[in-house]
Amino acid sequence: MSKRWNETRGFTLIEATAMLFVLTFGVMGAIQMHIVAIEKTRALQEYGAADEVLQNEIETLRALPFEAIAVGSGQPLRSATPALERLMRVQATVDIVDQSAETPGLKQVCVKVRWIGEHGRSIERSVETLIARKR
Repeated sequence: MSKRWNETRGFTLIEATAMLFVLTFGVMGAIQMHIVAIEKTRALQEYGAADEVLQNEIETLRALPFEAIAVGSGQPLRSATPALERLMRVQATVDIVDQSAETPGLKQVCVKVRWIGEHGRSIERSVETLIARKR
């Protein structure tokens, strides 16, 4: 059994080029998926930090005596939250409205956190709650 020349094993230049194209396309796709995953992870970490700031401030305000919760708009945070350092160009404010006219011994609290996220986008998270006089 002798083999003819055109039955030899190996790749032609076209097959090698096609294989290289497919391999390059796959590697570039994997790199792109990795980049997107890193961006999404960073965004989730930012949202987690903002939620931590909001939760800490609400807990701090709830722990204060009712009379110590001053009514006003654009107040600074009272809680010490290291998570603020993880956010870029962060602004955090507290708005407190006295609801005693409608319901005695009740204050409405709105805590807002705004920061600059991925690609220079402005992101804001806020939480509103009511705090009542403790009996």
